[in-house]
Amino acid sequence: MSETVTAKPNNAAAMAQTAGIGMLVLGAVLAGAGLAQGFSVEKLAPSFLFGATFWIMLTMGCFGLMLLFHVTRGRWGTPVLRIFEAGASPINLVFCFVLVMLAATVFKEPLYGAWLHPAPGDTVVTNKSAYLNEGFFLARQVLYFVILLAFRIVLGNWTRKEEQTGDKSYSDKRNNLAAPGIVVFILTMTFFITDYLMSVEPHWYSTVWGFLFTIGACLSALALAATVVVTQKDKAPYAGKIDRLMMNDFGNLLLMLTMLWAYLSFSQLLIIWSGNLREFIPYYLKRIVGNYSILGYMLVFGQFLGPFLLLLSPRLKRTSWLLVPTAFLIIGMRVVDMYWLVMPYFRESIDLAALPGDLGVLLAFGGVWATIFAIGLRAAPLVTPAHPYQHHNHEHMEEATANV
Repeated sequence: MSETVTAKPNNAAAMAQTAGIGMLVLGAVLAGAGLAQGFSVEKLAPSFLFGATFWIMLTMGCFGLMLLFHVTRGRWGTPVLRIFEAGASPINLVFCFVLVMLAATVFKEPLYGAWLHPAPGDTVVTNKSAYLNEGFFLARQVLYFVILLAFRIVLGNWTRKEEQTGDKSYSDKRNNLAAPGIVVFILTMTFFITDYLMSVEPHWYSTVWGFLFTIGACLSALALAATVVVTQKDKAPYAGKIDRLMMNDFGNLLLMLTMLWAYLSFSQLLIIWSGNLREFIPYYLKRIVGNYSILGYMLVFGQFLGPFLLLLSPRLKRTSWLLVPTAFLIIGMRVVDMYWLVMPYFRESIDLAALPGDLGVLLAFGGVWATIFAIGLRAAPLVTPAHPYQHHNHEHMEEATANV
């Protein structure tokens, strides 16, 4: 069965493109204001790591949720699959790889100098030299992104072929590949975030670090996807395809990921704090003492307690003007979380003078990311009649929603 897809207005792509241009302009202005105070690799490194980490994690979150959809094949993923594919497009993965390579080359001294040049007598770092050395570090980054690119290209090609031919065997192929792909993805994410961010402070480690960042990345991606779909639900091509039950699914998934993030974050804090070991406690002392504690309280209330209480309400999850601000809150708190995780590595307290530069780099990278994202959204129709999960009895779904 072949199908000719009629082109429809792509308001989501236009919105992403507009956002990208706006972030690029504002980011350039703020970054320029920050650089006016003086430029050096050492001064720019914290801003670079903060901005790059947020957008890399958003890309990884889109990748992980794309795999989850191919495994579950749930109706909830039909309108957001293209968003996940665009967020984790091959071009965006290459963009993230470039950012990682810049961190590992241009900014390697301020970011990874602790293990590139260990202090004399530092046996903790020297004992890790077989793993933490520049050549092996760079080789691992290449391996991580080759694995992700291979999965993304194969799954994307099979999705397009199913939509063009109607051959349901491609759905089974995606399911069979994505199931082990989730395991590969979590392992890759764990090794990647350990290399890329945890090694900035090589004396410290956490066994939940990979899961914590994976869940946080997926939370960011789902909040973005829900925002795009729900704000565009009355416009082509989503008009008539987004019902209240689907919005309820988005809210339930956001609630689940919020709870998982809070559980992992608290577990890490509780275990390290109760252990009270000299090499581990300073990690949290830097983040809960001084004005960084303000960001910590913001995360407790804005990243967990607020969304948790809001998303418990079935009415909120089925009402667009309530669900969208909640998703915006989650995205904003994810930015705060990245700042709280990254900046204490380099600064003893929040530097208000450097804040415009930090936000400028974040927005500049976001402008590039959003532009690539818009290109990905235009690469294929956002929804197609050929999609195997698009044909549902909407009257039955609305009736089921009323009983939730």
